[in-house]
Amino acid sequence: MNQLPRTSAKDLLNYGLLGWALGAVAVPIYIQVPYLYSRIYEVPSAWVGVILLLSRLLDAVLDPAIGLWVDRRSGQGNRYALPLLLAVPLLLLGMAGVFFPLGSTPTEYAASLMVSLIVVHLGYSFASIAYQAWGAELGHTDKERSTYVAVREGVGILGVVFAVSLALETNAGLIFTVFAVMLVLGMFLLLKFSPQPDRTAQQGFQHTANPLAQTFNNAQASVAAAIRKGFADIVQPLRRQNFRKLMGVFLCNGLAAALPATLVPFYMRDRLGLGDSDQWVLAVYFLVGAASTVFWVWLASKIGLARSWLLGMVLSIPAFIVVIALGEGDLAGYLFVCIVTGFALGADLSLPAALVARLIEENGERGKTEGTYFGLWNWINKFNLALAPSFALGTLQWFSYSADMAKTESYQNMGLLQQLANDPLLWVYALVPCALKLLAIVLLGRSGLASLNRTTSNTAIGSTA
Repeated sequence: MNQLPRTSAKDLLNYGLLGWALGAVAVPIYIQVPYLYSRIYEVPSAWVGVILLLSRLLDAVLDPAIGLWVDRRSGQGNRYALPLLLAVPLLLLGMAGVFFPLGSTPTEYAASLMVSLIVVHLGYSFASIAYQAWGAELGHTDKERSTYVAVREGVGILGVVFAVSLALETNAGLIFTVFAVMLVLGMFLLLKFSPQPDRTAQQGFQHTANPLAQTFNNAQASVAAAIRKGFADIVQPLRRQNFRKLMGVFLCNGLAAALPATLVPFYMRDRLGLGDSDQWVLAVYFLVGAASTVFWVWLASKIGLARSWLLGMVLSIPAFIVVIALGEGDLAGYLFVCIVTGFALGADLSLPAALVARLIEENGERGKTEGTYFGLWNWINKFNLALAPSFALGTLQWFSYSADMAKTESYQNMGLLQQLANDPLLWVYALVPCALKLLAIVLLGRSGLASLNRTTSNTAIGSTA
């Protein structure tokens, strides 16, 4: 097999450029929107948390079904084209609503945010599930899989850096305009010039690709039986023991990342006293993450995907301890934290999705069930991003957190342990994520996934016990 076309720079760019727009979608929502709506539009923090929770949960319920629908389109040309095209108007309309909310009171702003987020999340689900599943079919080795994932996520980081480097409250028009252009351009290059999914495997699956339609066409079948069959197909990947274990790791590790991401504007402004001119440190974090994917892809080719991911998690633990000790004006210390955690971020960007693609192939389901797998994978990601803002913002409001807490004389006279005991921001920004990251390390270490290598047999991978 000639592998060069699969990994040429041109093909990687044509596939990966759409990641820029999807990265620019994600960051404003789970990093900048909580601060923007709670501080600028004066929507109560608890309201913002509940809105983010409900909108993501409503959307997350649909993710497995969208993934199954994508898989059922096998034999209809490129099965990923239609969901990707459906995503474009939804993303444009929803992001316009998020950036330019309707209303003049906090209640009206909250209602506008809720509707806009539902539209955005639905469009993002169509795009991300189809996009990830497409990429999973392009790689045939661990290195190829992780390379496609790394390029997709690395280009996405450039979109993240663009969005996070500008204050949303003063640059919404510029951010939205560039996002719209990159979304349309990335979609065009992907559909027109990117390497196409593996049709051979899909054609072999055509005779069973639409059991739901066959059920309805059967006069003997009932609607209830069709629903049960569809649900059984959606949860089919969960019958794979290794995939269940991988989802558990992803849940803990993802939540450990989502909590500090939600609170980073509060931590930078309230505890460190940094302003909009210091947003560049976040750009450093994401750029280091993008650059480090090269290292993690190389390392995965040497020691395996799971072992490399485990090392990345371990590397991030000391940073959670350092942020507790930082205080007013500690820009240099926070920059160090951003560099270390950014380097560890490269592992999270390039390895987990490649590991899913590896399991799909080893389970004998390549070209058949990528949409279903990544629908469930996105469901976990959406759950993390839904739970994090509601838990983080709700905790701050429950314990009567205020922006000037760290600036009061009584607080500054406390020792570090006393500050830690009295500051809910430190609990949710550092302590809880550290505990979750440690749990993810334990789960991955005990899962058996770290023992996988390039010669592991299909039987071992595909255990359904």
